[in-house]
Amino acid sequence: MADTNRPTFNLDSHTFYWLTQVVGARDRELAAALKAHQLRVPEWRTLAALFSRQRCSMSELSDATTIDRTTLTRTVDRMVRSGWLSRLADANDMRITRLSLTAEGRKLFSRIWPDAERIDTIARAGLPEGAAEMLRWTLQQMKQNLDAGVTAADTPTSTKSGNGAKQRAA
Repeated sequence: MADTNRPTFNLDSHTFYWLTQVVGARDRELAAALKAHQLRVPEWRTLAALFSRQRCSMSELSDATTIDRTTLTRTVDRMVRSGWLSRLADANDMRITRLSLTAEGRKLFSRIWPDAERIDTIARAGLPEGAAEMLRWTLQQMKQNLDAGVTAADTPTSTKSGNGAKQRAA
């Protein structure tokens, strides 16, 4: 007997399936490139975030890197011991510790960046002009939606071809 309550689901048409596939493939390539520098992907994300944003609190860094606080704390501790990061007091709030790259951390970022940029270029190969910018915009909008807690009632619907039924975008 067929399960009539079983939802219709096609993994290959699910947006987040493809997002995780791309990130997973990129992380595997990046991990291989990082081995020469004795780094792992979470350490690279930390280096990149701090290189771009200069000084971050642990909370800001966790948000920027999408690394959970426990893992990030261990990652930051290792990076401080390695001389790539320093902990600084916040000028306005002594309860907050800011993290910043040291000169060695900036040099390490500069040595790794060409490999990361090469992987990014490979990932974007063959995309039509403007596609990468549109993808960034789309992902930023999706993140804003999730952060705002957009409900199903707030999302746009699209008409399914053939039967006129409405469905949410995957």
